[in-house]
Amino acid sequence: MRVEIVNDNQNWLNWGTLVQIWIADPTQRPTTVKELKDQMNAHNVCATVAGADTRPVQIRSYINGPNDPLMIMLPDKQMANDRLATVKPGPYNVMPLFYDIAFGGAPRVNLSQQEALDFAFRRIGEYSVNECC
Repeated sequence: MRVEIVNDNQNWLNWGTLVQIWIADPTQRPTTVKELKDQMNAHNVCATVAGADTRPVQIRSYINGPNDPLMIMLPDKQMANDRLATVKPGPYNVMPLFYDIAFGGAPRVNLSQQEALDFAFRRIGEYSVNECC
C-alpha cells in the first residue's frame, strides 16, 4: 500500500478529518511525501507512507460535471494482487475497524477463502464506481 493507515477508529477519524480539509481547501493539499507526513503528524494520523520524502504527491478531485468524461478509477494489477494476497479465510480482516461502528460491534462472520475473495472483489468493484465517497 502506498499509504497504510493504522487500523484504529480514532486514527481513521483523524485521517478523514484531514481529507475534509483538503476537500474544502485544495491549496492545503501536500505535494511531497514529507509534506504529507508533516500534515499527518499535525493531525495525529498514525500511518506509513511509501517513498522518499521528496517523492511527489498528487491529490486529485473527481471530475463531476454532467458533460465531463465518466471516470472509473481502478487499481493497477500489482495493487490488486497485493490486496488480494492478504485475503484469508475467517473474519474478513481487510476492512477498517471503523466499519464495526455501523454494525453495533456485531462479530464478523467466518468466511471461506472463496467467500473472502468474493467479498474483496465486491469491495474493489464498489470503490471503482462509488468514487470512494
